[in-house]
Amino acid sequence: MNEYSKETLHRIEQNDLIELGICNKSDVLIRRDGRFFTSTDGGDYSRLGSYIGRNTNLKTLYVETDGIRLSATDSGFFEGLKQNSSIREFKISGYSPIINHNPLGEVGCELLKAFQENSSRLTVLRIWACDIGSVEELVISKTLSSCRNVKELGMNHNNMTDEQLLLMVESLRGHRSLEELRLENNRIGNTGCDALATLLEDANCNIHTLSLNNNNIGNEGMNTLANSLASNNKLKKLHLKINQFDKSCAENAFVRVLCDTSSINATYSSNHNLVTLVLTSEDDRETRDPLDDLLRTNEGTNMKNVAIDKILEYQPNFDVELLFEWGSEDERNLMALPYLIDWFDRASVLISNRYNGLSRRDLMRCYRNRDQRKLSVQKLSAIYEFSLAMPLLFDVQSMRKTTKEEEESL
Repeated sequence: MNEYSKETLHRIEQNDLIELGICNKSDVLIRRDGRFFTSTDGGDYSRLGSYIGRNTNLKTLYVETDGIRLSATDSGFFEGLKQNSSIREFKISGYSPIINHNPLGEVGCELLKAFQENSSRLTVLRIWACDIGSVEELVISKTLSSCRNVKELGMNHNNMTDEQLLLMVESLRGHRSLEELRLENNRIGNTGCDALATLLEDANCNIHTLSLNNNNIGNEGMNTLANSLASNNKLKKLHLKINQFDKSCAENAFVRVLCDTSSINATYSSNHNLVTLVLTSEDDRETRDPLDDLLRTNEGTNMKNVAIDKILEYQPNFDVELLFEWGSEDERNLMALPYLIDWFDRASVLISNRYNGLSRRDLMRCYRNRDQRKLSVQKLSAIYEFSLAMPLLFDVQSMRKTTKEEEESL
C-alpha cells in the first residue's frame, strides 16, 4: 500500500471522506488527493471494508476492475460493504487502456451482490465499459430488482444486446423511483426499443431522461419509441443521436406525436411533455423548425396551456360538433356555448401572459397583437359555426314570431 492509499484508509477510518475510488496501482500514481485506494494485499482490503462498514459519511464508491488486486474471496471487504448505511452512489468500470472493455468478472459480481443485500439507500448505479456475459447479466438483473430506490441508472459502453436489455427491462418494471436511464454506446436495436416502449407506456414509469446515443436503432425502433410517447406524460429528454434511422423519418414521426393535427381532440391529446430531443450530432444538425417550435412550446409548465397553444397554432378551424357529443339533448345545446367562450377567454389570457415582462420596444417587435387578432377571428368563427349547428337558438326572426304569438294568446 503506497502513502496515498494509507492516507485514504486513514480518512475512511476517521469518517472523513465522502467519495472513495478503488483502482489499480499504476492508475493511483496520478491520483494524490486522498480519495483513491489500491493495494496488493488482501488484508488491506479487509481493513478497508471494515472501516466502510462503520462509516456514516461516505456517499460515493467508485471501483475500476481493470488490474485491481481485490479478490472475490476477500470476504471481509464485501461484508463491510453490506454493513454500510451511507453509500448512495455506486459506480463500476471495466475500462482498460489496452482493450477498452473488461468482463465484469467475479469481483464485479460480488460488488453487485453486496448491494442486493444493502439496496434500500442506493440512488445511483452506473456500470461502464464492462462486457456482460450470461452470469453477469443475471447478477445485474437481480441487483436491479432489489434496488428499487435507484433514481439514475447508467449502463454505457457495455456491448449490451437486445436480449440482455429485455432481461434488464423486466427487472426495472414497476420501479417508480427511476428517473434517468442511460444506455449509450451499446448494441441495442429495434427489438430493444420494443422492450423500452413497454416500459415508457407503463403507468408506473417516471423516467424523465432516456439516452440511447450510439446504438443500432433503425426506423422501426425509432417509430416504436416515438409512438410510445403518445401515452407517456413523464419523459422530458430523449437522446437518439448516432443510430441507423433516417433523420427525416424521425423528425416526421416525432412531429406527429408532439402535435397530431388530425382533429382538435388529437391535438389536445398529443405529447406535451418532451422538451429535449436529440436526433443528430450538433455538427450534422439540420434546421428542424416545426420540431423545434413544438419542443419549445412544450417547455410551458401548465400542460393545459400548452395544449391550448398548439390548438391555436395548428387548428385554424374549430369543429364545434364535438361539443354536442356530451350531455342530454335538452342540455347540451345550452351548456356548450359558455364552455366554448370560456376556452377562448383562457386562450386570450395565455397569449397576454406570454409577453409579460417584455419591454415596450420588445413588445413592438413581438406578435402579441397579431396573435390576439388571430384568436378573435377564431373565436368569432367558432361561435358562427356554433350558431349554424343550432339555428333555432340563433334565428332572430323565429324567436320574434314565437314571442308575438304568445302575446296574442294572452
